[in-house]
Amino acid sequence: MSTKTFTIHEALYSNRSPKTLIAVNGDTQYHLYDLQLHVKSLAVYMQVTKYKSFAICVEDTYLFLMGLLACFYAHKTPVLVGQYRSDLGKRDHGLFDAILTDSDELKGCELPSFNVKEILNACPPRPLNEIPEVNKDATLTPVLSETTKVVFYTSGSTGKAKRIEKTVLNLEKDIRHLANLTSSIENIENVVFTATVAPYHLYGITFRVFLPFLRGYVFDTRLIRYSEELCENFKDKNSVLISSPAFLGHIDTNLKSPKIFFTLSAGSPLSKEVAQKYYNWSNCAVTEIYGSTETSFMAHRANPLEELFTPFDEVFFKEMSSSLYVFSPLIDKKHKLDDKIEFVGDKFKVLGREDRVVKIADNRVSLTLIEKVIKENDLVSDCMALPIEMGTRTVVGVVIEAKKDLYDNLQSMRHDFVKELKLKLKDHVIAVAIPRKFRFVEKMPVNSMGKKLVGTLKELFNQKG
Repeated sequence: MSTKTFTIHEALYSNRSPKTLIAVNGDTQYHLYDLQLHVKSLAVYMQVTKYKSFAICVEDTYLFLMGLLACFYAHKTPVLVGQYRSDLGKRDHGLFDAILTDSDELKGCELPSFNVKEILNACPPRPLNEIPEVNKDATLTPVLSETTKVVFYTSGSTGKAKRIEKTVLNLEKDIRHLANLTSSIENIENVVFTATVAPYHLYGITFRVFLPFLRGYVFDTRLIRYSEELCENFKDKNSVLISSPAFLGHIDTNLKSPKIFFTLSAGSPLSKEVAQKYYNWSNCAVTEIYGSTETSFMAHRANPLEELFTPFDEVFFKEMSSSLYVFSPLIDKKHKLDDKIEFVGDKFKVLGREDRVVKIADNRVSLTLIEKVIKENDLVSDCMALPIEMGTRTVVGVVIEAKKDLYDNLQSMRHDFVKELKLKLKDHVIAVAIPRKFRFVEKMPVNSMGKKLVGTLKELFNQKG
């Protein structure tokens, strides 16, 4: 395998045979010729529409790549909304004009939508022996990497969507910067990338989509949801697994591990215990990525073999005005970190998030402290504090993941339990910071990356209780 990293236009049109295998889905194979035709077909359709921006709500990696490239070549803006929710498709939301999807049923959507599977129905993948040596019919004008953009939306700790723009050049630069990270798989034959995370966030689009596409590796198009799918579908393949702490923590180690040569994890902290359990099962350490949509990828470590993170080349940190900033060739300007970091020489450990502070009745209130106090209760597995609008006021609401003894007896225990929490909080926070609303769940809602779904949590407070 060559260490060359293509640009997006090179990967689609230059220096590669149309017979090049790009992706697989079981026995179905997608070659470069198929991708060229599919991208051109969709791009031509999109060019004649009046819509300027398209949300890509697609889980299948091949269809996602097709939709993304078609947006680029049709001069439309692709929008990635992270965890897709039906309310994002309302006309007055204003985040995008239309939707590309691979779902047969997009509930609650008022915006125009196009199912990208229709392209495959009209033009199914060609058998290898029917693919010409040269494809003269599908070439499109090169993408302008410096100005063509992808829009990401991240929800943060308040649930309000935050818009972040990145150019195609930014994304191509990310892949070049990560070249050394995957050097261990360059000489392994027939490597297939598979993923347990969706492609519509920076981690997914970078490692699940662009890393294999721009480096010349084959990817499996399916989103893996269960250990059984991973072990059965890849038992005879040399695999690279793009995953998350949420999936790795639930691996069924009673199953026989497939041949996994490289594993990536990002999105939320990966405990050493989970990493060790996975390492014992697969004989593959987890390369854990530290980064964010705003900062891109800052550092990595091989968990459980390494405790400390190693910054990527040319990434460095500097304390300025009592805050820590990261400087990186992957971002246009310095960025203030939300995490606490402890340095050990040139490496570091991540201690956790900086304090989350909101304004309640003109007072600074630490949501982090409220959560810390509540988590000290033996009947609480996890919790999240949020600012909630109550009429014209903002109050604190708390969602509690209750342990079984509490959850099973919530009706009889709730009143006294909440009273006990409030008394405990009185010793730590001011009166306006005492939560006014409590919601209890059996399991905290998280996405495939293990991040709490803040929008879903806030919706709980629209219910009576």
